[in-house]
This record gives sequence, C-alpha cells and structure tokens, in this order.
Amino acid sequence: MPSLANRALRFSAQAPDEDDREDVQWNLALAGGEGTRLDEYVQRRFGQSIPKQYCRLLGSRSMLEHTLGRLNQLTPPARTLTVIGSEHGAHAMPQLARASDHVFCQPRARGTGVALYVALAMIKRWNPNAVVTVTPTDHYVAPANRYLERVRLARHVSGRMRDVIAILGVAPSEPDPELGYLRLGSALTEVPEAFRLNGFVEKPSVRDASRLIAEGALWNTMVICGTVAALWAMGRCTQPHLLDVLDGLVPLIGTSDEADAIEYIYQAYPAIDFSTDVLQRSTSPLVSIKLDDVEWSDWGRAERVEAVLASRALRSST
Repeated sequence: MPSLANRALRFSAQAPDEDDREDVQWNLALAGGEGTRLDEYVQRRFGQSIPKQYCRLLGSRSMLEHTLGRLNQLTPPARTLTVIGSEHGAHAMPQLARASDHVFCQPRARGTGVALYVALAMIKRWNPNAVVTVTPTDHYVAPANRYLERVRLARHVSGRMRDVIAILGVAPSEPDPELGYLRLGSALTEVPEAFRLNGFVEKPSVRDASRLIAEGALWNTMVICGTVAALWAMGRCTQPHLLDVLDGLVPLIGTSDEADAIEYIYQAYPAIDFSTDVLQRSTSPLVSIKLDDVEWSDWGRAERVEAVLASRALRSST
C-alpha cells in the first residue's frame, strides 16, 4: 500500500464497489487516538513514542494488526475502512497493507464521534444499506474464534432488526471508573442473547460503578454493529447539526471536493466523543450482547497490559 500524499485525506487501494444490497458488510476500525495514557509505558518498552495501537505489545503483531486480522475473517480488506491520526501514516500504512484497503487520515483530532461519522459518510456513499462493525483497535480479546461468534451474532441482530444497534458488553471484573457501563433491560424476544439497554453510563465514580455492577451492568467494549441508516439516525438524534453537514458530504465522496469538505468539517466542529456525546444521549435503539467466555481488556493503562501478559505467560508455562 503506498504512502498517503501530503494533502490526501483518504486512500483507497481500489475503488469500492457501489452496492445498495442489504447483505453487504463493512468493518470500520478506529485507530486515530494518540494513546497518551500509555505513552510512558511505550517509551520504556520501545524507546520511542508510538500510539499504542501500532505497537507490538503482544507477539509479533501490533494491536491494530491483531484487530484487523480477526475482522478480516468476517469481512475482506476491500470492505474495511480504518481511521488514523494526522501524523500516523508512517506507522499505520505498512500495517494496513492487505488488511484495510481504505484509509481515512484525519486532518486533526476531533474525537471519536467526528471520526466515526465522517468515515461512515464514506460507507454511506458506497453501500448505503450496509451493516457496519465499528471497533477500537487497542483492545485485547481471546480466544478469537469465540469473540468472532459474538460479532457474527451482533451483525445478525442489526441486519435482521435494521433499526437496532448492537453493542458487545463484557462482565466487569472490578468497578473501573475509566470505562463505560451498559445497564441491561429485557431480552429481545427474537434474539434472547441480546438485551435492550436501560441506560449507558460513561466513566462513573467507583461507588456508582460498584452499584451498576451489582445491578448486572456490563462494560462497554465499543464494538458496535449497526446498519448505516441506524447509526446515521442515532447521530442525527444526538448531533443534528453535524449530521446535517454530513448529509452534504456524502455525495462529495469520490469527487475533487471531498478533501475540502472534510477539512471544513474538521475546522468548523468541536471534538465529539462518541461514547459521551452520542451513545450516552441515545439508548433507545441500542441492545447489548455479552461476550461470554471471552477475555477482554481495554489496554489504556500499563497495569492492564502487564496483567494480561503475566496471565498468558503463566498459562503457557503450566
């Protein structure tokens, strides 16, 4: 995969197939974060400052490569779009070769909400009825086959019930105040493994997190499956001004005006956090599917990384 040009904001290894069928699926990988919370740990291990998603924290592949390696088993690189930061090209592009045919390089940081919805505008232009799996790229999950079973189920739910957005949740091991919590309601009649959400709480206090866990809440993994239309509708409900502008961006994707339109959006709009500013404000179309029998860890702190590495080393020695 060639390097991004100086002013290029999107690179596609091949032109996407335009298709309005409802059985088309996409991966949307979010790799635009700077990983500042883990910067000291990365500096100590690798001798330089690299966003954590590009680091080989586990084995010979980076967390980004692990993430896309899993999801490419479900959806090919030709329908995989990865969002990276403005200065990430040198680290990201070699790792994305043959794993993500489409790369969106943000002109500047504007939070996960703007990144997700600008990238979704691209998919909306190409495959407006697609089911999209949105994923972070810095989380540890194992085993991969069990994880992918739950992703398939989430895709099935959102593809069958096309106004529903499915989020993978995991049983908390502690009242962590840095994570989001999914408050579960009743099970869906059609798919009893999926539960409607009674609420979404982002980064509660330890006391509130303990109460949520006692009530059966799950950690939010931020792995989300939904149709383009359902995700778009949720964005319009919570961020109407941004979505009005993005309606105008969609027909410009693939034209000579695409980059200028994206630059305008990134200049004109403040940062939007997808969890706080979108999910927490609109739970009505959301359901959660639990990651049963799957190890999951958000590698936002050094102790989380070390705990997983120590556990894996102990298992391999017995």
